[in-house]
Amino acid sequence: MIACVLLAGIRLALAQPGAPGPVASPASPAPAHAPATATSAPSPSAEEATIDRERAEALCAARDPSCDWLATLGGLERASVVRALAARGYELEPSPWGKVIGRIHVHNEDVFAEGARLLRFLNRFHVTTKEYAIRREVVVRPGEVWDPERVAETARRLRDPMFSSVIVVLPVTSAQAGTVDVLVVTRDIWSLRLNTNYTYQDGKLTDLAISLSENNFLGRRKTIAAALTMDQGKIEAGPLYIDKNFLGRFLELRGRVNTIVNRDALFERGELDTEGSSSTISLRKMLWQLASTWGYGVSFTHRYAIERRFEGTQLRPMWCPDGVERCEFVTREEAAMLPSDELLPSIYRTRRWAATASAVRQWGTRVKHQLSFGYTVDSVKPRLLDDFAGTPAQQAAFRRAVLPPTEVMSTPFVSYGLFTPRYRTRRNVQTYDLAEDLRLGPDLEISYSLGLELLGSTYDFHRAAASAGWTVGWGRDGSARLAAGVATRYQDGELRDNTASVATRIVTPTLLRLGRIVAESTLATRWNERTPGIYTLGSDNGLRGFRINQFFGRRLFSTQIEARSRPARVWVVRVGGVMFYELGGAANTLRELDLHHDAGVGFRMLLPQTSRELFRFDFAVPLDGPTRGQLKFQAGFQSEF
Repeated sequence: MIACVLLAGIRLALAQPGAPGPVASPASPAPAHAPATATSAPSPSAEEATIDRERAEALCAARDPSCDWLATLGGLERASVVRALAARGYELEPSPWGKVIGRIHVHNEDVFAEGARLLRFLNRFHVTTKEYAIRREVVVRPGEVWDPERVAETARRLRDPMFSSVIVVLPVTSAQAGTVDVLVVTRDIWSLRLNTNYTYQDGKLTDLAISLSENNFLGRRKTIAAALTMDQGKIEAGPLYIDKNFLGRFLELRGRVNTIVNRDALFERGELDTEGSSSTISLRKMLWQLASTWGYGVSFTHRYAIERRFEGTQLRPMWCPDGVERCEFVTREEAAMLPSDELLPSIYRTRRWAATASAVRQWGTRVKHQLSFGYTVDSVKPRLLDDFAGTPAQQAAFRRAVLPPTEVMSTPFVSYGLFTPRYRTRRNVQTYDLAEDLRLGPDLEISYSLGLELLGSTYDFHRAAASAGWTVGWGRDGSARLAAGVATRYQDGELRDNTASVATRIVTPTLLRLGRIVAESTLATRWNERTPGIYTLGSDNGLRGFRINQFFGRRLFSTQIEARSRPARVWVVRVGGVMFYELGGAANTLRELDLHHDAGVGFRMLLPQTSRELFRFDFAVPLDGPTRGQLKFQAGFQSEF
């Protein structure tokens, strides 16, 4: 509904006076709380804005007294700050460095801050975030010296897509000589809403997350919702509560309880066929700032449900002739040539619950180190459905091939991680025009857990995992990342359940002021597993021109390349386009792995009043295989990768 009203209001809004353009900071500070002067000059073009922002960021980074803070912002951010300055009568401080912070000011904008009367009327149905709810999340404090890194950390902490579309933290002149005040400007996202996140592919709504929620209950940054999650086989629905600052103690409390029903029974036969239930509850003491030293948490989850594996919009077939040790996954084309009594569907029931208690110690300045330790109990009990088809021999082969082992894992664990707290702010990668945070430098995580029969485990075992990566900046707003990971379980004298992967991601700087290239490539393998698992590729997880999970196996290779345009501005709506090419495949060995490819175009749109996430619409064409040349449509949220 909000999207429709926004689009309907564009014509009316365009008749209103435009948002003020950039206001240059004076060479010398004006008297404290002098009214900000707005200009009605035309907004700069996207190319001009990018050039101005590059120059302004360089001046401010060099601590030049001519630093123009407004010019470092995106269009939506700049408009919000100009309105805040005019409303509060503050003046930006061009030279805050070395000065002591006097006061923290917070200005929260309504969802619809533009001049269209129709849209501003909708603000009556939204409670704007309380100033104290923002102020207690601010990292810097009065009495501290202005520190650009701590100010940037404040913006990162507040940049929560659930509550705000715009977050800006800037210096303003103080009434007390020799000090500087901090101004935090935010713009709310519509909170009383019907949240949706969906994927439409193969002519079917395959995934849907929807909630009737108050995302910002009474303006206190707490979420209360009736939530529903749907995939191709089931629907989970129940209450949800999220409080990211419980009791004002930087405790994060999350809780959700669901009833699970069969999707086909409800939609095709009108029957409420209950399949099980699930729940999650956790309470964590957050490492809420880089200077935090201790954190801890407890959690409990349970899931009693039917699990399904799909190829396209149908259950993935398993070939299970009598006399085989294990069933094998086959494609739909292969299944069509096999006897029907040798095929079984990929479906089973599982009962699983887990409880964890943990703590983390953080230290370091230039390099942050985190040492975590704790204890987990995890119980898994899978079984076949009561009406599962097949002979006893076929069912036994199916269990060995598909069902995870029945076991209790009672494991103390320890992990160590490190990262460098260096960040870069950029735009137009995951969203449009809104600031995004990228962490640079190396990162590492190593974990070890020990399963002991003495503590209740079904087996004695050792489990270890390690992952590492390095992210470097490229030009003004690009990046490149290389990452790798490996995991294993040592049991009964051998290494089992082994996985390994390597991935690269490249985001070019903005090219010729027109857009950028984003590319990602992954190579993954798994071997010697107690229950052989598979990777899948197709449709919503790569190769958009093919069926859902069409390709599968224990080896996977995938590459996606997108040419993304700069967003065009239509009032507060941002729109853009992409062209993409994808290459990949999956098989049980690298020798058997055939590569497939597709290409296509897509459309992206952002409504910042309702979400930071992009609307995504893609049209893809396979370039090989039996469906070569056939157009395939897919819709959803967020960038593809």
